[in-house]
Amino acid sequence: MLKWVVLAVVIVAAGLFGLRKYTLDHATEEGSFPARVYDKRIEKELSEACNATVKKLQRQFEETTPAQFAATCKCFVNDMSEKLNDVAPDELRAFLQKDTTMKSAQNILKKCGYAAGVN
Repeated sequence: MLKWVVLAVVIVAAGLFGLRKYTLDHATEEGSFPARVYDKRIEKELSEACNATVKKLQRQFEETTPAQFAATCKCFVNDMSEKLNDVAPDELRAFLQKDTTMKSAQNILKKCGYAAGVN
């Protein structure tokens, strides 16, 4: 009985490892299910980061409406997720920590803010 439980645990662990590997290998493959899931995760994280940044800046821009901030974040998420589409999940953290990526994100946020009328 114990050997069957151990065997079942090994099979489940191997299956989960294989599924994780498949997902990571196909996360940037256009049109694949793992890519769609990865894109949604990136969009969610970008949206959360943008909203947190906007919350900090709201005091400086008292005349700006919540709709303008929402439009800014929507634009930012769209533009940044295009940049991150081809970055593999295991390389994402390092890519985001690059100075050029951070400057690009700041420029995109400014551009989107201006387009939404944030003054």
